[in-house]
Amino acid sequence: MEFLEADHREWMEMWEELSNYPMNEGNGICLFMGNCWEYMGSSCEHHHFRHRLHPRTGKQEFAYVERRKAGVKWAQIA
Repeated sequence: MEFLEADHREWMEMWEELSNYPMNEGNGICLFMGNCWEYMGSSCEHHHFRHRLHPRTGKQEFAYVERRKAGVKWAQIA
């Protein structure tokens, strides 16, 4: 698992993809009772997010956004 910094080239794209999840209705933050989506890290295939109390479901939710390089099987550059 790696943690991408906010200036990483995938940062904006992964948050945009998260906002497009139907439960989020275009909102990548989903602020509710002091809780919002949290970036938890990235594997070579997915970006991992957690929301402790999602406003639409009223429970903890997890989202896994596929990394573009995983879909096309790019070689991981060290």
